[in-house]
Amino acid sequence: MRWYRHPALHRAAAIALGAVFVYASLDKIAQPREFARIVYHYQVIGPNAALGYLPANLVAVALPWTEALAGVLLIAGLWRREAAAVVAMLLVTFLAAVGWALLHGIDVQNCGCFTVDATGRRAGLGLLLGDAALLAAAVFLAAAPVDRARARPTASEGALTVPLGHE
Repeated sequence: MRWYRHPALHRAAAIALGAVFVYASLDKIAQPREFARIVYHYQVIGPNAALGYLPANLVAVALPWTEALAGVLLIAGLWRREAAAVVAMLLVTFLAAVGWALLHGIDVQNCGCFTVDATGRRAGLGLLLGDAALLAAAVFLAAAPVDRARARPTASEGALTVPLGHE
């Protein structure tokens, strides 16, 4: 069972997960107003009479940048475990929001996952399963330690030892 600690597996999983999150952030960053409308549609954080549009608007602006930063950190291999933990928390939040909408009979035509236009993916069981798979990858990266002995050759082997970044 040492394969799950292999640095190449961690690197590949981090790049793949990071690429998904960077890609997912692009349209939302470019079109925050349209993404805010999708956030409103979930009816989880507003708009409401007490707080108005502020909480949903803050989420619509901050969430895509959080996705982008976490994705870039995963791809770059910097703070990999921490970035994966952030991604895992985002995915738990996404699962809760989609579950809330489905439980309350809210018909979410566009989940807002990768695009904010009409071609977006409908919220449903397939979306929940996909997010659960991404969550498994994020938890793996956040929790499973890397075999540092395989990560880089030792100085006694005559190789230059260069740090791979914080994991």
